Amino acid sequence: MQFKSVTKTIIFSLFLMFGVVGGLSISGNNGVSQAQAAVVSSIDVRGNQRIDDDVVASYLSISPGKSFSNFDIDDSIKALFATGLFSDVSIYQQSRVLVVEVSENATVNKVFFEGNKRIKEDVLKTSVSMRAQGVYSDEQAASDVERINLAYSRVGRRGAQVSYEVIPLANNRVNVVYRINEGDKTKIASIIFEGNSAFPDRRLLDVIGTKQSTILSFLSTNDVYDQARVRADEERLRQFYFNKGFADFQIISTTADLDEVANEYVIVFTIEEGPRYTFGNIAVESTIPGFGEADLSGSIETLSGEHYSAKKVEETILAMTEYVAATGFAFVEVVPRGNRNFDTNTIDVTYLVDEGARVFIEDIRIIGNDRTRDYIIRREFDLSEGDAFNRVLINKTRDRIEGLGFFKSVNITTRPGSSPDRVVVIVNVLEQSTGDISLSGGYSSNGGASADISFSERNFLGRGQYLKVGARRSEDEDSYVFNFTEPYFLGYRISAGIALQATRSDDIDERRYAIDTNSGTLTFGVPITEKFGTSVFYTYRDTNVEANPAIIDPGAAPVRPLTNNNGQQGDAVNELSSALVNGLGDFTFSGFGYSLLYSDLDDNKKPREGFRAAFSQTFYGAGGDAQYMSTEASIVAYHTLLEEEDIILFGRARAGHIEVFGNDNGTNFRTLDNFQARSNHIRGFESFGYGPRDPVTNDPLGGRTYWNATAEMRFPMPFVPRSLGLRSALFADVGQLTNVGQDAINRFTAVNGPDATGQLDDDGIRSSVGASVIWDSPFGLLRADYAIPLSEETYDDTEEFSFGISRDF
Repeated sequence: MQFKSVTKTIIFSLFLMFGVVGGLSISGNNGVSQAQAAVVSSIDVRGNQRIDDDVVASYLSISPGKSFSNFDIDDSIKALFATGLFSDVSIYQQSRVLVVEVSENATVNKVFFEGNKRIKEDVLKTSVSMRAQGVYSDEQAASDVERINLAYSRVGRRGAQVSYEVIPLANNRVNVVYRINEGDKTKIASIIFEGNSAFPDRRLLDVIGTKQSTILSFLSTNDVYDQARVRADEERLRQFYFNKGFADFQIISTTADLDEVANEYVIVFTIEEGPRYTFGNIAVESTIPGFGEADLSGSIETLSGEHYSAKKVEETILAMTEYVAATGFAFVEVVPRGNRNFDTNTIDVTYLVDEGARVFIEDIRIIGNDRTRDYIIRREFDLSEGDAFNRVLINKTRDRIEGLGFFKSVNITTRPGSSPDRVVVIVNVLEQSTGDISLSGGYSSNGGASADISFSERNFLGRGQYLKVGARRSEDEDSYVFNFTEPYFLGYRISAGIALQATRSDDIDERRYAIDTNSGTLTFGVPITEKFGTSVFYTYRDTNVEANPAIIDPGAAPVRPLTNNNGQQGDAVNELSSALVNGLGDFTFSGFGYSLLYSDLDDNKKPREGFRAAFSQTFYGAGGDAQYMSTEASIVAYHTLLEEEDIILFGRARAGHIEVFGNDNGTNFRTLDNFQARSNHIRGFESFGYGPRDPVTNDPLGGRTYWNATAEMRFPMPFVPRSLGLRSALFADVGQLTNVGQDAINRFTAVNGPDATGQLDDDGIRSSVGASVIWDSPFGLLRADYAIPLSEETYDDTEEFSFGISRDF
């Protein structure tokens, strides 16, 4: 046995000696056949140009003076390749020296893009991983080609062709050029729904975000096929049907077939609607002392006999949870239990109110917000670390964060914390663009041609603040605006905003005078509930009114001497109403006010159900010249008359009144600041076209009291593809503008006598009927109205046709 041991020792020593003398050798192209042990005294790095010897040696698992094997060499080669710095690596031994030969990858000097028009270079740079001063590799360049192709497919350019070229430079540097042939836009030829009977295709097309291609599709990107968008459309369809009573609704399949020759998609949603349910018996079962069915009935939004609505169920759960939690039961859990009756197509709902598991929030972690600050998201939580975990309140927070408009998607998940009664809340957001640069022009039948340019940012510097700077130029008005709003003033859920505006506007009727106005408003807003809010504000306005020089004849005898509002006698102004004389010169407004707003609209952009009510009062007299109170109120309502035919009823009512403080002699209030008729108040009449006016000069004087109402039925335009976004409407308008004010009457009669005041006392009611075409255009909602006045005065200015931007409120 001893002989065998000595023999093995000698053989191993000889093997090791030959390994040392002959040299261990392995390269990036060789494998390791067996383990060998050796020792070197130094390491010699060769072939490196930019990378220091010490940096190369730091990746090796071999050190001088320590034994190593072929396995160590293999690990070292793998580590060097993993850095991405080298195209080839070879390691071998010469005597007592370990030689490491490397070939460095080239350094990227610059990255270029050629042929891109639809996607800007800055966007493409964020899509690729190749960077200037980085290390070049063929694998990375090929991967970037796929990334660019994906970016183009998301903007509807699935036929885009991308290649790359590497241009060698001195000192082992290269330029990388990505050449792009964008190709034609891949269109969506049609979107088809199969299996729907309760709602026509045109109604379901309104629900989804993906749209069919039209001749105006080059102005938008909603006709681009994107798998993620289609998945979102599926969810929109589910929510739509669930809220309309179809609790068994399901999507069987969704297909998108691409016609390679025509380069267009046909998308088909195959659905199964199921029966339509109504709410049956509604009950509450509670295990929490002091909270019986009678106590919680005020929180119930689901009413027996109404169509089933998943949204109403969620609103009831939230209302009950907040009501019970506010009394100290932080771990309350409300679970709805539905019982379908297939014979009567009803769903009985029982809300089970119980004290849930006692789980606390250990941590709230936010990811994906590269631009938006963490605290912008955290402040939307009603919960914080250490509070009781409540899924309903977490969902409410998710809705709030989505409502900010800063993110494409918001997902809130949880994972176990450090103990069974702890949970970590993870908020994962995907940011989207929040800035807009708008350059637009237009033409209105009332205001003439106009041009607008503005910049707005809803998430200024990632702080959640709103900023807007803009300018407008039209035939009647030049204006400049600056708006800034901090939604959480001093960390509280109170918005603080400032609005500055400078305007020069001309009298619309023959431009007999011009008004220069500089104004500023400071506003603080407080949300009382999710639907109701209030605000208080201070406003200051300085105006200067001067007569148009074109109607002044210095050589003519004065028609009548005029004294402006500053007590200075000026030149005579031909054919300017004596009731407007006190408006000439400077006049300042300083006042405080408040406003109330309630809205339960189902959608703020395209409402179909609900109403919105607003009320405001402004009290002028806190300094300045003006001393009066202005009150205005409005309400708009929407109701879907026939869901299947997509017929919507729209109603609106507005009213206002001015009450002058002190003497009504023109010192506290100017006739010029009366309410004025607007063409969108009663269609068929021009702006300034009805109401009190000077019977001598025909100047519109406005009134201190007004009201108007609108009833309108909107429906799809017959024989027109829904994808064009055109709808029709039939309407009726009625209203009144009256009460010109005692000061105006006094000034007029002082010059013209008391027998010619008929038009000043105008209290007639105007009305009209007509039809409209409403276009949901890429530029916003536009409309053209044709109206026929039914009741008018002989001195009114009427117009049958008008068009412009459509605003309901």
